[in-house]
Amino acid sequence: MNTPRFLNPILCLSALLMVACEPSRIERMSDYELGERYSNCLDNKPTAPGVATACENLRRECERRKQELGSFVCRSR
Repeated sequence: MNTPRFLNPILCLSALLMVACEPSRIERMSDYELGERYSNCLDNKPTAPGVATACENLRRECERRKQELGSFVCRSR
């Protein structure tokens, strides 16, 4: 089935917007699980780039929740 050329960008943009609006896996994580995973990062001090990036993402989510909830759900350093 051939779609008109002007519809392709519209379909791509629609798909992108639907994906962008979905909460991330970290945002869906419970406070307890987030706290546990971030504590693990603090205890192990990872040096592998991928793990360090994941830990940084966890830290940012902890900060976001602190701002949103007014209380820190994660252990501080």
